[in-house]
Amino acid sequence: MAEELKFDPIGRLTIEEVQVWMDGGTVTVITQDTGINNYEIEFVQKATLDRRGNSPFPGSLLLDKQEVEIRSELESKIMSAVKNASWGQKINETEKRLQLQIIVDCIDFIASDNYIEISKKVGRLN
Repeated sequence: MAEELKFDPIGRLTIEEVQVWMDGGTVTVITQDTGINNYEIEFVQKATLDRRGNSPFPGSLLLDKQEVEIRSELESKIMSAVKNASWGQKINETEKRLQLQIIVDCIDFIASDNYIEISKKVGRLN
């Protein structure tokens, strides 16, 4: 990593937008804290385990487009903040229900043994 990732949200995160990509499952969660900090948290697709060019490793977690170390303190901090996040006013109730399930599935994957197995298959872990 070129520079150390910073994740020190002020107060609780608010989920402002959830983007679901048609690449096999990438989910981008746009968040804001109670200060002025915005964070882009991305759960990279895991349907295709081939890494293309400079694209992130399949199945990885990104913070502001940079990979987060597997089973790190930062990873735990991000997962906790996303789990406890509130929802922005622009997201209606129907969207919240659907997007919440998508986010829960992403968090469950990051916490799973399957995350470690995929990380090994794609070369992130030995």
